[in-house]
Amino acid sequence: MPITDLTLRKNTELRSVTDDYVDASTRALTARWAQAWQELVEEWQAVITIIISRKAAGTPLTPWQITQLNRTQRALSATGAKLQELAAELGPDLDDALRQVVSRTAVLNEEIIRSQMPPLDGRILPSFTRTDQDALEQIVERAMTNVVAASVPISEESLDAVKSSLLRAVPSGWHPNAAAAEMLRRVRGGFSGGLTRALRIARTEMLDAHRAANRAQNAANSAVTAVVWHAELGPRTCPSCIAKHGTEYPPDTPGPYDHQNGRCTFIPKTKSWADLGFPELEEPPSVFQDSQSWIDQNPEDAIAAMGPDRYRMLMDGQISLSDLSHRVENPNWRPSYTATSITDLRRKAAS
Repeated sequence: MPITDLTLRKNTELRSVTDDYVDASTRALTARWAQAWQELVEEWQAVITIIISRKAAGTPLTPWQITQLNRTQRALSATGAKLQELAAELGPDLDDALRQVVSRTAVLNEEIIRSQMPPLDGRILPSFTRTDQDALEQIVERAMTNVVAASVPISEESLDAVKSSLLRAVPSGWHPNAAAAEMLRRVRGGFSGGLTRALRIARTEMLDAHRAANRAQNAANSAVTAVVWHAELGPRTCPSCIAKHGTEYPPDTPGPYDHQNGRCTFIPKTKSWADLGFPELEEPPSVFQDSQSWIDQNPEDAIAAMGPDRYRMLMDGQISLSDLSHRVENPNWRPSYTATSITDLRRKAAS
């Protein structure tokens, strides 16, 4: 039951391992999209040169005429093919990373649970059940299915963004070279929108796979009685995560459902040493710091994280910690807990 320093270190290690895989995938995807753009840039430079030249000659092209240029058609065709290729690669590119995240999560989660067990000097530890390989494989397969489904619209949406970027008016009064550079920047921005979506898919599915593996491991062990929401408390922590930090849930609870790009985790909490069958052993106190203690001991960081208005209302007793967070339903993603607006908190404080 005691959450020890070792528990927190192992939890930090688990989060770090997951972040490392996410970051490595981010770098690989970014490099691949940059390479793809370099394979297309000459085509788009040629199209833009024609557009700028016609404008400089006093015979500017209409948007319809721009789309009908043979050079534009060729550039759009090459870009569409490249975007389809990139979207199709997303699943295979993430396969190994997803498997590693799930596997490492299962191993480190076991170490987190064991860190709360009593020192037994050679005596038999309480039985421990590791999630079977089939269950972990199902988590990977679900994640891969989600990746493939989410990546399908990337090519069409990105191609539309490229086309829209191209057809925006040529910057007026600019030197031709500067105008051409600006138009190329716009087109690349449309192309890179697909990368933004790919990165969001990669991060979401890897973190959700990590959380699913955690959930499976916690639910499989009778020694685990709850999971505890853990946020990295600091001046940049969002108010919602501060509010949720330390709250407890049943072991099979999915999540934690923090906001997009959130870094919160669930720490498994085991039975007391007495309930595990060792009533003669003195159990040390938990080292887990709750949110209110952190706020009291770190007022400057708390004000930076929550903002002065939230902090004042909380310290004056006008609102409670739980009021700082509210659940938002999102049918296209998952539920999430986000910070309650200042307006709603003021309304709550006035009621």
